[in-house]
Amino acid sequence: MATEPIGPIERWRVPVRIDLAGGTLDLWPIYALMGGGSTVNAAIDLWIELETTFGGAGHRFRSEDLGLTMDVPVWPAQPPPGLSWVWRVLDAAPRKPARLRIQSPVPKGSGLGVSSCLGVGLLGAAMGCEAGAALAAQVPLLRDLEAREVQSPAGWQDYYPAALGGALALHWGPTPRWERLTPHPELLQDLLVFYTGAPHHSGLTNWEAYKRFMEGDATTRSALTDIAALAEAMALAVPNNPGEVAELLEREGKARVRLSPAVETDAMRAVRQRGQLEGWYAGMKPCGAGGGGCCILVVKPGKTEAARAALGAMALPVLPAGFTPQGLHRC
Repeated sequence: MATEPIGPIERWRVPVRIDLAGGTLDLWPIYALMGGGSTVNAAIDLWIELETTFGGAGHRFRSEDLGLTMDVPVWPAQPPPGLSWVWRVLDAAPRKPARLRIQSPVPKGSGLGVSSCLGVGLLGAAMGCEAGAALAAQVPLLRDLEAREVQSPAGWQDYYPAALGGALALHWGPTPRWERLTPHPELLQDLLVFYTGAPHHSGLTNWEAYKRFMEGDATTRSALTDIAALAEAMALAVPNNPGEVAELLEREGKARVRLSPAVETDAMRAVRQRGQLEGWYAGMKPCGAGGGGCCILVVKPGKTEAARAALGAMALPVLPAGFTPQGLHRC
């Protein structure tokens, strides 16, 4: 019996994201019970690379960063070990690749939305759909797939930078909507993202905050109310006032510590202490739910190299963090 000929290799790149303010507010029904909410985030110049080939017999998955390879003659009926999320997204896709190669330069547990952004890349590649409104329309599907994958409530925010590109103010309500932001040029010069050296588990941290909110915990509800106000201010500050962005980051970070003291690590405290002593520190918050992973740091104007040198001396690697207007795209 003749088999379908194997097609050409398609190469795709999808960015990860940083969240500037308003994380956790994208979890339903938190934003509904609060009367709405916003999240400010951005795609950054740090890319997951995908190679896909359609047609041909069997399926081969290869994750370079995980060191996993799977060869199967037919599409698996159940999630395979180690590649469950990849399988889940592609199982819902209109076509299944015969060959798939994934390479991510992002540290595990980074807080940069890697799994969600990878999901956008996998689904978009299977659809043949680059970033734009049509891909963003698939976010509800991806969110529901993630909730099933992690067996806990999943939010919306991580998918949109990969599906749209650029800096975004995301507004939560019956129908999520997005607003594109043009970051102030000085903000891009003074913003750094560094890795704390410790991975975090955003699903667990968000689940604890979710439960406490639903149980009516006053501290949790107060912290999220403050985070909602800070996110609204952040959407105005990103295009207009880099100094205010730094102040809002610092305040958002402190509000997150109120959600969970474990959000702030020893590495973060050491950076703040050294930066204030040496005069380059302006503001900082953890990426994602915190408790490890990456942090966003805004330094005082003209002090970027001093901050880089200090982070290097502390063995805290600085990652590429320039905002990119591109979301998922073919190479």
